[in-house]
Amino acid sequence: MRLAQTDFFGESALRDLDWGPVLLNLGLVLLLGQILSWHYLRFSPVLSNKRKLARIFVFLAATTMLVISVVKTSLALSLGLVGALSIIRFRTPIKEPEELAYLFLSVAIGIGLGADQRLATCVLFTGILVYLAVTSQGIAGGLPPRMLLHVSSALGGEGSPTSADGALAALLARVEDAATRVDLRRVDSEADAFQATLVLDLAQGEQLGPLLARLREIFPQGSVSAVEGSTLD
Repeated sequence: MRLAQTDFFGESALRDLDWGPVLLNLGLVLLLGQILSWHYLRFSPVLSNKRKLARIFVFLAATTMLVISVVKTSLALSLGLVGALSIIRFRTPIKEPEELAYLFLSVAIGIGLGADQRLATCVLFTGILVYLAVTSQGIAGGLPPRMLLHVSSALGGEGSPTSADGALAALLARVEDAATRVDLRRVDSEADAFQATLVLDLAQGEQLGPLLARLREIFPQGSVSAVEGSTLD
C-alpha cells in the first residue's frame, strides 16, 4: 500500500510564489526603505536618536513584504496571520508622532510591494516624501529659530546679581532684546543658587552667539546652555 506524500515543511504555499516578481519586489523594497531612511534623517525635525530608528525602516519594510508575499498565496495562512497579530503588543514608547508616521509608511511600502502593486506604491511613496520635504522646508523657513535656554548661576559672586529677583530681571532684559518671543518655563532659587529655563523665538539664528556672550557677562560664574527647540510649543 502506497502512503500519501506528506508536506512536512508546509512548502505547498511557497510553490505558488512567482520568484521573479518576488525578487523584483525585494529589490524595490530595499531601495525604497533606504530612501525612506535618508529622508527621515534629512527632513525629520525630531530630537531623538534618528540614526537608531532609521535603521529599522528597511528591515520593517522587507519583513512586511515577506509576510504579505507568503500569506497572499493561502487563505489558511491569512487567517492564521490575523490570529497571530491579535496577540502582539508593542511596548516601545514613541516619543514623537512623526516617528510613528514614518513607521507606518515603512509598513505601507512592504504591504504595497508584497501585493505586487509596484507602480502605485512607488508613485504614492514618492508623492508623500516630496510633500513632506516641501512642507518641512517651508516650516523651517517660515518660523523663527526656537531655542531652549537654561541658565544656572550662584548669587552674590563677583560680578553676579545678588538676588534672584535681580538675576531674573537682568536675564529677561537681555533675552528680550534678541528674541521676538520669550516663554519663561521654570525658575528655581535656593539659598545662593539661581536657575532659569526659557524658550526663545529668535529673530535670526545669528543672534544666539551674541546673546550667549551677553548672558555670560551677567553670570560670569554661572553656566549658560542652549539647545534647538523646534518641537517645543
